[in-house]
Amino acid sequence: MNNPPTTTTTTTPLLRCDICRLTLSDSNTLESHFMGKKHQKAVRSVDLRAQQEGKAVYLTRLGTLKLPEVHSYMSTFGTVVNMQVGEHKDIPGRLHHIIVEFENEEVVSVILSKDMREKHKVEVPGSDPIRFQAIKIFERKFKERARSPSPPVCSGVSHDQVRLRLALLGECEEQLEELVNLTHLNKEEVQQRVDICKNIQKTFSRSKFSRCTVYPFGSSINGLGFPGCDLDIYLELGPPKEISSSLLNNIPVTMTEQQKVRAAMKLLKEIPQCARLNTILAARVPILKFVHRPSGIHCDVSFKNRASVRNTEFIRFCTETDTRVRPLMVAVRYLARHYGLTGGGGGLKMSNYALTMMVIVYLQQLEQPLLFTVLELQAVAGLEDDLINNWNCNFCQDFTRLRSLPANQSTTLELLSDFLQFYSQLDLSTVVLCPLLGKVIPRTVFLSTTSTQAIFPSIPFFLGPTGLQTDKPMCLQDPFELTHNVCRNLPEKAVRNLVSHLREAAEVVTSCLVQETRPVGGLVNLFSMEVKVEEEVLKADNVQSLLRDLEVAKRGFFMNNIKIPLNKKYLDWFCETVQKSDGEDDLVGDVDYGDLGDSHLLLDCGAHLVEVVLGDCLKMIEQESDIESFADDDFVNTDQIDVKTVMTEQNVKKVNDDQKVPQVRNSSQVEGSDDVDGSECVEVKLEATSPDPADQSLKRSGSENSAKVLSKKARLHPAPVYRAGVGWTVWSQVWVGRRKLGTIIEKGDLGTLEWETRISAKVMEGEARMSEPEVAFKVHLLTREG
Repeated sequence: MNNPPTTTTTTTPLLRCDICRLTLSDSNTLESHFMGKKHQKAVRSVDLRAQQEGKAVYLTRLGTLKLPEVHSYMSTFGTVVNMQVGEHKDIPGRLHHIIVEFENEEVVSVILSKDMREKHKVEVPGSDPIRFQAIKIFERKFKERARSPSPPVCSGVSHDQVRLRLALLGECEEQLEELVNLTHLNKEEVQQRVDICKNIQKTFSRSKFSRCTVYPFGSSINGLGFPGCDLDIYLELGPPKEISSSLLNNIPVTMTEQQKVRAAMKLLKEIPQCARLNTILAARVPILKFVHRPSGIHCDVSFKNRASVRNTEFIRFCTETDTRVRPLMVAVRYLARHYGLTGGGGGLKMSNYALTMMVIVYLQQLEQPLLFTVLELQAVAGLEDDLINNWNCNFCQDFTRLRSLPANQSTTLELLSDFLQFYSQLDLSTVVLCPLLGKVIPRTVFLSTTSTQAIFPSIPFFLGPTGLQTDKPMCLQDPFELTHNVCRNLPEKAVRNLVSHLREAAEVVTSCLVQETRPVGGLVNLFSMEVKVEEEVLKADNVQSLLRDLEVAKRGFFMNNIKIPLNKKYLDWFCETVQKSDGEDDLVGDVDYGDLGDSHLLLDCGAHLVEVVLGDCLKMIEQESDIESFADDDFVNTDQIDVKTVMTEQNVKKVNDDQKVPQVRNSSQVEGSDDVDGSECVEVKLEATSPDPADQSLKRSGSENSAKVLSKKARLHPAPVYRAGVGWTVWSQVWVGRRKLGTIIEKGDLGTLEWETRISAKVMEGEARMSEPEVAFKVHLLTREG
């Protein structure tokens, strides 16, 4: 009788994972790593066939064996570099199969040899008498899978054809009319979108959501859609009826938007016409994306509320108010699309909805307006409110109940020219565009509640901490949801880019108004403009302006910087908290910010915020401050200021109670010089802003306050005030899967700090402790005196 191979070896097997490029510290971390989400995600991102073919085997019939026993046995043949684990679907806690990858192909040949194939037995730990589990080992094979045919590409607008057709026309007004004709959705494309909505309605009516209603919205409906445009759908599921369904088990009656997206995903997966389904759960409005296989139309399904449907109805109503409105909107949207100023994906692109609202506000504020204000449309007698999230989204669409607008004799071309000049000359950073009132309102009005209420009579208050964000580079108020700034995510560079293109286009269109100055080709010249984006104005509080005054040797620290506005309420809270703790914490000296000046308060507040975000929320480990790194600094003298960041035991214990914190290296090991060797620096620039309510969730209690920054009275030059960087080390990739977990761990009544800390703790669950940090970096602080 053949004795089974023994699993006992004189040397400890090497614990490696080549895919994650990680050496595990001990066998206790083996199972948690190879069964963890981070490893499984890494496996999905590599070409397994190219990496494993010929060097991997497939193990099954594992019985009650666990991963460490299997790893120990397989390591007797050679070095294991990767393991893919398949859990048993019918027996929880048991392994169904394991794919084991070795360092070289020779090992696989030995394991699969005729002499060894039927002799693989592993000792069952804890068995008395000793038992062995006979396991089956096969060659790791890769099957060729036939892929479904890709959906066809939905045909869009041919820009070359547009230019050619426009160039054949001599009059600019005719060119505008032809542009509208070339870019509208034809009957077949409209019918395709109608059929998609009908099919979705039928699919859901046969499920638990038989009361479902489908509402298309967006460009496909408002009359401004181009060929090939996406189809936006709002799906109102309604209350689910009580039926048994294998697809929709255990769905609660009250569902969150994320749950609705997942439920719809399960249903649409069963429809062959729906391809490339993808959920985006972390967005402001969670959506389900798919491609309609027969037509190639991209569809976005949302579940939040009907506000988007009402917005679409309002835009369509505007296009029907005057025959010049739609051609103007089409021309503006096509021009913006051609230069990449609008579209999805964020970044420097504005949404088409926002650009359309800009046209609406322009037409409302004219001396002889072409459009009604939303306020006037809602004030029609006998009109009932349509409340969506407590905002009235109804408006009168019956022209017989509305007054006649004053006559405006401008042509579409003249309106286009005036629109372009209007916004190219307007300082968007100082005004609020308001379609509710049809006005451009100075932002200074919103600094006072009295002045705001005077302009917005009988309107629910929309300012405050969760209200309209008027401090953004551009503020365009939604016509119905008054707390929503449609351009809140548009950065300053994008606004400058937009204005620069509008200014250049204004010159082209204005020259087309007069026969003597009309260029050859007329409006075709709009598509060959060479636009120079205007440079950013260097204000006193601008980062670049601040860096110009900083010592040359230190400017490199701030090549990548984050500008943190600190509101007055938070500054007041921080100052009071520090003063209160003076007698309780020996680490905090007698800080007198009145003598030291605002710059020291800003730096201390900044250091505290950095510690909260990096230490508390993201579980990074703070290193001791490098005092000598700024001894020769021209702006901060160590004889005048003593900065100390003390590493306490409390800092180290901020990780989960069940997570052992790695030993923090001495700062000399990490820093070695004024910068962290081989690491990337993160720099912060701080400033104070106008008094807005602070996010109290970022304020840590006295038990959470660890090291404090000790600053003596100093005499500084009126110049940039720099504080040397504090080192931080990253021991866990807490950003991996963070957005997805944020949709699972509901915030509820939790403060931001506690919520983010819980997410970090969840990410770190079951992670293997590393012997070295993944990243080491410094955070430098910079502000201006006074």
